[in-house]
Formats: sequence, structure tokens, C-alpha cells
Amino acid sequence: MNKNLLAILCVSALSTAAVAQEDRASGNGWQYSPEFSIGGGYGLTKLKDGDFDEEEAAKKAFAVFKINEFIGIEAAYIDFDESGNEAFDIDIKGKTLDLILELPISQSFSIYAKGGQMWWDADTNIDTSEFITSSDSDGDETFWGVGTKFRLAEHLDLRVEYERFNFEISRDEINVLQPDDIDMDVDYASVSLQFTF
Repeated sequence: MNKNLLAILCVSALSTAAVAQEDRASGNGWQYSPEFSIGGGYGLTKLKDGDFDEEEAAKKAFAVFKINEFIGIEAAYIDFDESGNEAFDIDIKGKTLDLILELPISQSFSIYAKGGQMWWDADTNIDTSEFITSSDSDGDETFWGVGTKFRLAEHLDLRVEYERFNFEISRDEINVLQPDDIDMDVDYASVSLQFTF
């Protein structure tokens, strides 16, 4: 499903770029107008899995390169807080790269959709009455998100967004005592400040 969404976003971006070329030729204002932004945010995650069902915090830092007011590319680093159950803990960090399609509603407000890839690393720990063990896992998954952006000042914006991630960790990567593979959906709602140069 996430791969289908990413494909739709890519097709939309190509269609938008084609329309941009036509509008630029007709003088409607669509043109290459790059800008660069950096930002940071904080939010809450909701983990949903057979072994987990809890809320934790997460922090992110990101950089955005916009081709014009409608299309951008974002790179981010997200640090998810440690979570787990009585015997099992997992601590996930990841890097993302995604395409942003933004629709300005007014000069001070816009909405956007995003989709891309996350490369993640996870530290896992099992602590039972019989033994203690730890291991490292990694992987990559597609993800998607939606958000709104509010202009606070000439170069400062407030972003409110929702993102959906999925982490799949094989039982063999963790420990043979883990009964099942981990297939965990993570919902991430965050608030960020974005500074544009």
C-alpha cells in the first residue's frame, strides 16, 4: 500500500512538472524558484503491534529543498523513544528521504502530502528471569505523511504533520525466544519549526 502511494506521488510530481512547463511558457508564474529550509520538531508516536500498544515521544531534524512552491525534497533524521513490554525493549532511529507535494491555500497557509523511504536501525533488548540479551537490527521501508504549514514570520513556518511508518523485524534477528516476527506500525504526529534561508 505504501509503495502504491509513493508511486502515485511520483506520478503526481511528474504531472505537476509538466503543467509547470506549460504555465511558465504561458506566463502564469510556474517556474523554477529554489529555496532551502532547515527545521526541527517534536511529537508523539503511537505503536501498534501484537507486542506493543503504547505512546512514546520522538524528535526529528530535517532539511528541505524546494524546486518551486509546489514540489520539494526532504531529508530527515528521526529519533524514536525506547518502547517495549515487560521483557522486550526496542529503540529505533532512522533517516528518511521523501518527495513533498505542497498546495498553497494562501500566502500564510498551505497543505502538503509526502512519501518516501526510511532507513532505520534498532537496538533490541530482552530481559527475562532466565537471561538478558541484546541485538541490533536494521532495514528500510516506505512511508507517507500529510501536513499543514503556517507562516509565522517572513522566514519562519510552523508545520503540523502526521506520518505513518512500518517496521518489520525478523524473529531470527532478535532471539529465538521471541515467538513471532515484529510487524509494527508507528503513527507519528509532530509539530515543527522550519526556517527558510
